[in-house]
Amino acid sequence: MRLAWVCPISSRTGVGSYAQSVLRALTRRKGIEVTVLHPPCPEDDRVQMPCPTLPLSDALIESDLPVMFDLMLYHLGNNDTHHGMILRALMAHPGPVVLHDHVYQHMLAGLHHDGTAPAPGFGSLIHAVAGASGFDYLAASGVLRASPAVSYVPWESSWAAQVPLSDVLARLATGVVTHSDFAARALGQAYPGSSTTLFMPRPDVPVDPPDRTPGPGTRLRLAATGHIGPTKGLEILIDALAANPDLAQRYRVTIAGHASDATYLQMLDTRIGAQTLHETIRLLPDPDAAGFTAVMQEADLFLNLRHPNTEGASLSLAEQLSSGRPAIVQNSGCFAEMPGTCGWHLPEGGGARALADTLHAIAHDPRDVARRGLAAARFMGPRDATAYADGLARFLYAGQTRMARRAALARSRDTHPDPQDSTWHASYAQVRGVMSGLMAGRGLLPPGLWSCPDRDVGQYVSLNLLNAAVPDPATLGRALMQGGALRATERLGLLRQVLARACGSPTDIGHHLSDLALPIRDPALWTVILGLPPGIALPMGLQALGQRTGPEGQARLAELACRNGTGPTLVAYLDGRGDPLLDRADMTAIRLLLQDPDRGALTPLPALGAETDLIRVAREPDQHALRLDGFHPPEDTGIWTARPEASIRALPDPDHPVTRLAGTAALLEAALAYETQTLTVTATEERTGRCATWSDTRTRGGDPGLDWDLPLPRFSGPLRIDLSLPACHSPRDLGASADPRPLGLLLHSLRFESDPVRLAAAE
Repeated sequence: MRLAWVCPISSRTGVGSYAQSVLRALTRRKGIEVTVLHPPCPEDDRVQMPCPTLPLSDALIESDLPVMFDLMLYHLGNNDTHHGMILRALMAHPGPVVLHDHVYQHMLAGLHHDGTAPAPGFGSLIHAVAGASGFDYLAASGVLRASPAVSYVPWESSWAAQVPLSDVLARLATGVVTHSDFAARALGQAYPGSSTTLFMPRPDVPVDPPDRTPGPGTRLRLAATGHIGPTKGLEILIDALAANPDLAQRYRVTIAGHASDATYLQMLDTRIGAQTLHETIRLLPDPDAAGFTAVMQEADLFLNLRHPNTEGASLSLAEQLSSGRPAIVQNSGCFAEMPGTCGWHLPEGGGARALADTLHAIAHDPRDVARRGLAAARFMGPRDATAYADGLARFLYAGQTRMARRAALARSRDTHPDPQDSTWHASYAQVRGVMSGLMAGRGLLPPGLWSCPDRDVGQYVSLNLLNAAVPDPATLGRALMQGGALRATERLGLLRQVLARACGSPTDIGHHLSDLALPIRDPALWTVILGLPPGIALPMGLQALGQRTGPEGQARLAELACRNGTGPTLVAYLDGRGDPLLDRADMTAIRLLLQDPDRGALTPLPALGAETDLIRVAREPDQHALRLDGFHPPEDTGIWTARPEASIRALPDPDHPVTRLAGTAALLEAALAYETQTLTVTATEERTGRCATWSDTRTRGGDPGLDWDLPLPRFSGPLRIDLSLPACHSPRDLGASADPRPLGLLLHSLRFESDPVRLAAAE
């Protein structure tokens, strides 16, 4: 078999050392000729391979590469620098793939990253896999907002671990190799290609066995090795030692490994110093090979609290266990597959208290360290590179004919596969359609987008194509789709052009269905613009009206728009300039929309008695008298806020100004038991900007019930009530119930009160 082994050979990725180890064994097998194809790598950064190597290039990928080989075996990890070119080769010439990670969001988002935002097609991929719910997390984490600080879902994100995208990459391949049952389950039971699960092989040259058996009273040497980052549980360790001074006397800790995040490293050092733990914890960033081996050799046991699990298997854990030393790990992901005899499992998501309990138990019987270390060495003994190479070769030989046939089918672009390949081909073609746009750096419309629910359309368009989160995506989607799919596509092109002008983008984003004629007179398109945050809606609105203003003037207008709303600010701007644009007959509907964007959405409330409860009004089906933003659906007991900042908008009877706002509510008791909370209620008369505020702080463990009675100076016109809390919490995360929703405040009742009606005196 002529095998192309496509992987990085940089010493900066664990895949390189893995490849070196496995290829030493694989190339000793008769009948296999291996050539390593690798992304360009500086000579002094290369891991030496035991077989011929050939650097990949765009020209080589575009050539008829497969004629040189019987199979092309690809290796993918979650890093666009090391693996982006390998993914392009896989797209051009399908073959089996070894998935070294569980989460691949960061590689895919970074393929065309320009320092401010991920590849345009990344949003299409997320929508195709996770639907609109994916965008809720992307918005909350700052993703897709052109922020240089946040370019994609953070490594420590639990959402990234729940939507790993490994199944997408597997469906681009003719077969897949995973390194844990955990990683294999992520592909789904219906994966149509060839598949196998192998173990993560131990290093060729393991560290020597421990040179001592810790006895009673021994100060144990604990090491945390591998990449130094926020997913390794290091803060948990610091907190556990800080809260338990006796543990600081029983353990000496070394943290050693690659440290690419200087800010995180500085935070760790500061935190260690603040807890006066420098005598207990030693930081050793980027040690050389001899220094790293010395840390491994000196350790009695290891800490490897990776959470969430973004990798398909842990090379660092294999290295640690094969040294004959036990490890403390999280009971989740691939780490849950470590036998309990080889170390200790912390409960999934366990924090400093759980770790302290485990450390106390170990210190109480340190001889258990040696017993578990011996079990770890026995477990890893047969899991060497030779056994791994044997298992890999069996998989490749068994599936060679099928995988080669399917690779040829994909390259031929044949749309009529044989029945034996039809299921695989349908899955491959669907995924490749979305991935092609991602690889080309194009923003795509997901198939069937315009047939999705209004909210899904609004979420996709606002976050992926307009780079802004909106409070009411359903209204945006409904407005965009007025008149059908062709009209929606035209509006989308116009919006993209207006956005580019507003941002001063030199990029040509013209749309073949869109002709940007100013001013824009389409009310539906204006509804979309006015639904965006003022910071972007204001400059887009100026462009849509054909207005030009300097940066300073635009900044002042944007500040006013944040206070008074985008529409009223644009009207006041034109009126102040004496511009009659909005007085034209063809702009009448636009003027009305700018003056009151919710004119058709809110109906005036009737005159309310002192006992009329707005929460009861909110429960009525198809009610249009209240607009709730940041709330869960009403329940029998009231309405829960779903975000720290929630608001209610209403239009009281203009003949009965509101003189008082009264309400009753309750904080989430489980959250109050955890931290002090402050509720702030602000009532704003939107027409004038007048506002009144009430606030109350409940200390940790206090009474969660709240009542307020806020006098208002005869507010009229649209009113907005803002409810502000420090945070929302999931009862499930707090261990209070199985409810996974983020909850903040349960609003039991809310009442507007007006002065009694005065009858005019008879003449």
